[in-house]
Amino acid sequence: MSKNIRALSARLELSDNLFRHLNPSGKASGPQSDEALRRAASSALLTPAVTYGTASFYDFLQPENAGRKTWTCAGTACLVSGTIAPGCKSAGKAQCVGYCHSGGGLLARDGKGHFSTHHFDGRDVTQLSMPVYNFSESGILTGEAGDVAALYDTALRRETGEIVAELKASGLRGRGGAGFAFAFKLAATAAAKGARKYIVCNADEGDPGAFSDRYLLEQQPHKVMAGMYAAAIAAGADSAVLYIRREYPEAIAVVQKAILDYERLQDDIASRVKFHIVEGAGSYVCGEETALLNSIEGNRPEVRTRPPYPAEAGLWGRPTLVSNVETFANIPWILQRGGAAFAAIGTPASTGTKLLSLSSLFVRPGLYEVDCGASFGELLHEHAGGFITDIKALQVGG
Repeated sequence: MSKNIRALSARLELSDNLFRHLNPSGKASGPQSDEALRRAASSALLTPAVTYGTASFYDFLQPENAGRKTWTCAGTACLVSGTIAPGCKSAGKAQCVGYCHSGGGLLARDGKGHFSTHHFDGRDVTQLSMPVYNFSESGILTGEAGDVAALYDTALRRETGEIVAELKASGLRGRGGAGFAFAFKLAATAAAKGARKYIVCNADEGDPGAFSDRYLLEQQPHKVMAGMYAAAIAAGADSAVLYIRREYPEAIAVVQKAILDYERLQDDIASRVKFHIVEGAGSYVCGEETALLNSIEGNRPEVRTRPPYPAEAGLWGRPTLVSNVETFANIPWILQRGGAAFAAIGTPASTGTKLLSLSSLFVRPGLYEVDCGASFGELLHEHAGGFITDIKALQVGG
C-alpha cells in the first residue's frame, strides 16, 4: 500500500473516512455505482481505480448481492446441523451469523437497508436466546458488569504505569488465537512516538462455530468498551474503534446504544476517549489485524508486511493497539481486583478464563466460561452432556 494513498485517505479520518463512502451506513448490498466510486475517490483525492479495488474486495459489495434480501449461514455449524434447506437460489451465503448454538442462521435485509438475524424456520433472534453457562468461580466475562460509570472510572483514576503494571502482573494473553502478552503490546504502543494514537477492537469474529464475541458485544458491551478505554488511557490514545462484522447487526445496534450511554457519563470520563464503530462488508481476511487496519482506512484489506508493527505504524501510519473483543473484556475485572487475582485463575502459562462456543450438535449447546486449563473431556461430557448424535470428527477452532 502506497504511503501517499494512506496519507490521502487519512485526511478524512474516522468521522468521515473513505470506507464509509464505499459502505454507506453499513447498508450497502451489491456494488456501488461508478458515480459513487468517483465521488468517494474525489473526496479523498484518490483515483477511481483505488476505490474500485477496495469495494470489489468485499462479499456484500459483489454484483450478485445487488438487491438481495436474504443470506443463509454457510458456517460449518449450520451446515452440519442439517437445518438449511438446499436449493434456495434467491438467498446468498453468509460465512457465519453467530447463531451456531441454534443452527440454521439467516441474515435478512429490509427495504431501508437494515439488517437483522433470524432462524431459517422464521424465528427472529428474540426467540433464540443464547444459553450461557459459567463454570468458573470468578465469572470474569459472564458475570454482571455492575455500575457502568465505575467500569470507566477505575481506569481514569489509575496512572498510566499502574495500568500496564497490573496487566503485566495478570499475565493476560490475547484471546484472538496468537496468545501474545497484552501488556507488552500496550507498553509498546504507549512508548511509541506520535501525536495521535488509536485503540482498535477487532470484532470481525469469523472462525467457524465461534460466537463468543457476539455474546460480549450484545450482552457485555461496557466490559469491552471499558477495557478499550483503559488501554487508551495507558497508551495516550484519544480514539477507540470497534470494527464489527456486518453479519452481527444486533451487536452493532447494542454497541451504538452503549456508546450513547457512555457519552452521557460525567464529562471527565467521556471527554477522554471518543468511540467509533466501523461496520464490515464481508471479508474473512479482515480478522487479521493489518488487513483490518487497511479496511478502516478505506484501502483494499490486504495483509501488510511487518515490521513495522501496528504499535509503531498502524492506522494511517500512527501508533495503534489492536486486540480482540474477549481480551479487552477482561481488563475491567483485572483493574478492579488486581493482576495477581487474575493470575491466580487458570494455569501459570494461561491465566484467567476462556469463553468456549458449543454448537447445536451438543446436548447443551451455548456459551461456556471455564478456567484456562479446564479438561476438554470434562467440558464435552460433563458440562455439555455429550452429543445429540454420533459424530465422526470434532472441529476445534479459535
